[in-house]
Parts: sequence; C-alpha cells; structure tokens
Amino acid sequence: MTKKIILGMLLFFTQKNHAAINKSRTFAISRESITIAVIDTGADIKHRELMDSIWINEGETGTDVFGHDKSTNGKDDDNNGFIDDVHGWNFVNNNNDVSDSHGHGTHISGIIRKEFRKHQTIGTSTPVARLMILKYYDAHSADYENVLNTVKAIEYATMMNAKIINYSGGGASQYAREYLVIKKARLKNILFIAAAGNNNTNTDNKKYYPANYGLDNIVSVAATDNDGDLVSFSNFGGNTVDIAAPGKLINSTLPGNNFGIMSGTSQATAFVTGAAARLLVRNKILKPNEVLADLLTASRFNKSLKGKTKFQLAMTNSF
Repeated sequence: MTKKIILGMLLFFTQKNHAAINKSRTFAISRESITIAVIDTGADIKHRELMDSIWINEGETGTDVFGHDKSTNGKDDDNNGFIDDVHGWNFVNNNNDVSDSHGHGTHISGIIRKEFRKHQTIGTSTPVARLMILKYYDAHSADYENVLNTVKAIEYATMMNAKIINYSGGGASQYAREYLVIKKARLKNILFIAAAGNNNTNTDNKKYYPANYGLDNIVSVAATDNDGDLVSFSNFGGNTVDIAAPGKLINSTLPGNNFGIMSGTSQATAFVTGAAARLLVRNKILKPNEVLADLLTASRFNKSLKGKTKFQLAMTNSF
C-alpha cells in the first residue's frame, strides 16, 4: 500500500453561518502556552475560530535593524533555514504560505483547539495552545515527495521546540528516515500522536506507519462513535493501538470561516492531541509515556474494545 494522508472520510456540509464550535471571544493572551505541530494539508490561519491559537515565530516578527517588518522582509531573521516562517512552513511549495486548499488540516486544527480549551475559564491566566502549521501533503505529489515532506516537517517541529506533533497520515510501508526523525523527537520528549488508519485492518498483523514504529513517544489512535464503540472503518490492534477517541461525524472548522463534518482516525487523533496538550501545559516535564498514562486514566472503559486496543479505553466527547 502506498503511503497517503488519512483524509476525513465523510464531508457532509459546509456553511458560513453554522454555529461555531466555540463562540468567538477576545481575551488577553497568556504567557503560558504549549506548541503543537499540526503536520497536515495546511490550515486557514484567519479562520475566526483558529486565529487566536496560531503559533507565531517570535524570531520572524517585529522589525529588523533597517526598520523593516521581519515577517515580510524576505530574510531568515532567526537563522533557522526558513525565510519569514511566521506561522510554520509549506513543505510542498517551500514557502511560508500555509493556507489549506483541501480542508483536512483546518478541520484537524479546530478539533485540537476545541479539545484543548474545553472546561477552561477564559482570562488572563488561561493557557494557550499554539498551532504550528506545517503543510506536507499535496494530492498531486508523488508518495515519496509527501513522505520526504513529512520528514522535513518533523525535523522543523523538533528544531522549533514543539511539545506535541499531530500526524494524520500513514501507510503500510516503513521509511527509515521517518523513523529516525521521530526517534530524534523522542530525545526531546516530543509526543507524537498518530492516526491508526482507516482500513478496518488489524495492525497487529498488518502494520500501519508511522503509528506502529514501536517508539514510546508515539500514541496510536483508533476512532470510535459517540458510544465509545469502534467505528467500522477504523484500524485496530490489541497490541498496536493505544487508545480510541471520537472519530465519527465530527463537526469542526473548514477554510473560509466555514464548518463541516468529517469522520476518520484523523479526527480521533486530534481529540487525543488536544487532551494531551491540556495535560502538558499543566506539567511540561511529563514524559510521553506519562502523558499517555494520564490520558488512559481519564478515559472510559469499553468492553467492546477488547482485542481492539491495548487498554480497552476510549476518550469521549465529555472527556
């Protein structure tokens, strides 16, 4: 099987006036934040539900010695090898345009933001999740190009000190460079949350990568319905899938200030990322395996997951 992004499987509607996931509101930005790298199809960084949560590279903001705006001066002001990478990077076109022409990355970003902010009181001390937008996927690119872009995006996220990487792609093939960069991220205690796949396959028998590389900073996520039961399309594995989360008919953000419904283990992965970020912003010294342990503690037992996930535990929409 070729390695492809796991796209949201069902897109039922988009509409500009649909009720927002969270009502738009203005609040003072907290100094306490956590950076989440969203490696996907890009994102609509001007979406009203996302714009206050987009990561900003401080090294590429403000003015340079000539009084020019660093974000548009065409220079690598922070010497990280990327020019004007204010909100992340587009590895498809090798520029700083992280816009999303597909919709998948914007949908994932909205779920992460919503889950992170759940149960929080808005105020000056409210922790903030910063979404670093890393565009790696293009439907017209060859598979090897998308994999190479994946590697570059993971390297960037590691260099720029993201605490969590959300990755919704995968396939049956292993790639040594991909494995090595995730292993390097592990050395910096970066949590790598990966979709288990949408093939209705037992990954104990037929592996799915990168979710099944076996590194202890990787969390493999299956998808459930609102009752916590595994949905029919989700991959599963009693030894290879860590946790399950909602992935059926999920409403989230789409480009152009739109909202819509998608289903997939991609969406489930975003739920886990948002919840993990809540844990890490409270205790940044937690190691990836400790974050997973805390997620499992707060999840709900579901006997129908026996043999489907390691712990027969699933997050719910009320997590």
